[in-house]
Amino acid sequence: MKRTVLNPWVSIIWTLSLIPAHATTTTHGAAVDSLAIVSEIADSIKDRTPVEQPAPMSLEACMRYAVEHSPAVRRQDYTNRNYRQDYIESVAALVPAVSGSVGASTSFGRSVDPETNTYTDVSNFDNSYSLSGQIPVFAGLTGINTVRAARVMRMQGVEELQLARDEIALKTMQAYFDVVYYTESVRLAREQLETSTAELAKSRKLFELGLKSAADVAEVESQQASDDYLVTQQENNLALAEIALSEAMNYPADRPLRIDTALEIETPAGVAPFDEVLGNALEYNPKAVAAQHDVRHSKLQFSIAKGNLYPSLYVGGGYSTNFFMNLDDRSLYASFPNQFRDNRGFYVSAQLSIPIFGGLTRRASMNRARNNWRIAEQNRTETLRTLQSEVAQAYQQMLGYGKEFVQASKKSDAARLAYEAVSGKYERGMVSALDLQTAADKLLEARSERLRARLQYIIKVRLVAYYNGEPLIR
Repeated sequence: MKRTVLNPWVSIIWTLSLIPAHATTTTHGAAVDSLAIVSEIADSIKDRTPVEQPAPMSLEACMRYAVEHSPAVRRQDYTNRNYRQDYIESVAALVPAVSGSVGASTSFGRSVDPETNTYTDVSNFDNSYSLSGQIPVFAGLTGINTVRAARVMRMQGVEELQLARDEIALKTMQAYFDVVYYTESVRLAREQLETSTAELAKSRKLFELGLKSAADVAEVESQQASDDYLVTQQENNLALAEIALSEAMNYPADRPLRIDTALEIETPAGVAPFDEVLGNALEYNPKAVAAQHDVRHSKLQFSIAKGNLYPSLYVGGGYSTNFFMNLDDRSLYASFPNQFRDNRGFYVSAQLSIPIFGGLTRRASMNRARNNWRIAEQNRTETLRTLQSEVAQAYQQMLGYGKEFVQASKKSDAARLAYEAVSGKYERGMVSALDLQTAADKLLEARSERLRARLQYIIKVRLVAYYNGEPLIR
């Protein structure tokens, strides 16, 4: 592309350099215009210089980018921050509640004299101070259970955040391998097109020599056109796969995305037994752990609702003092420090609250919390059963795709040898063009099957390792 852009401008510059000297002296203005044109051409060439392409991203880089820029992961992170605030609030509820107040008032006309407790026509100033506190002694253990429930929610939030990251990473990994698959499919289709184009050229030469008929050449032309169509189809599939990968990664649409398609076959050294993989998944997988935390949280919510049926006991105390002054004659009353000291008052209180009847709201809340607890247990059972099925399928698919890859490799090698043999026979006129086309189709099919089995095997190996406790992003 760069060569096609530069050649016209180089020709124009070379032509301008051939203008005679006397022409430049007689047509000075035209020479100036020519130099201006050359300057503009140089600027346009500079503007069309391609920007340095970013380095190809590996699978881990794509998954890491997707996790860091995922709105779902960010939402869960903010949700976890709310869980932390709920925990802080529940802990603070066990600390004594302390409140203080300061008041000031001025009265004019008839008012009560605090010294004589009689009405007088004076102007007074009153300043009061108070400090009080209260702490729950017993409230059906609702406070402690609230703290426990908030702590469980924080732990559940951690697992839900990890689960959100894993889901984004798995989605990105699948989209990444789709791009790799279609990239390789485009390469195979182009190789097939090059082969069929070369066969068409040979057939035309053999036709000119009288060794092939027009029907044979037409058959090869049909195969070449079919291969050309396949290239276009696979290129379109590749473009759609790249769009899907950009969407999964939340990658900017105005930036080119390049990935590293050179992947190696992962051969696990001693695959863990299925029972071990399943046991680790049911115990440590974020889905299983989050479901267990949900059961614990629902159970604690039931304990909180049940504790509201019990009596609650609160104790508290307070301190108060005030200052009073006659605005007409300030000498009638003691000074502020003396009144602040002499007018002090203290109190200690105890409050026992016994729920007797409240419209059955407490009992209904307790029954509702018990039902939610049972629902959480059923959800956990369903989650574990689904997880067990996912692990079993992934493990079996890993074994199956491993065997398919070995067989597909043998089939691909055999199809290649068969195609080379049929191609040689076709050149000698021993087989028809239809036989050559059939051999070419079988070769392409075998190579595609090998590619599919290879990529699926890599995916399932990583998925089984994930269920066994290894992180997806390595």
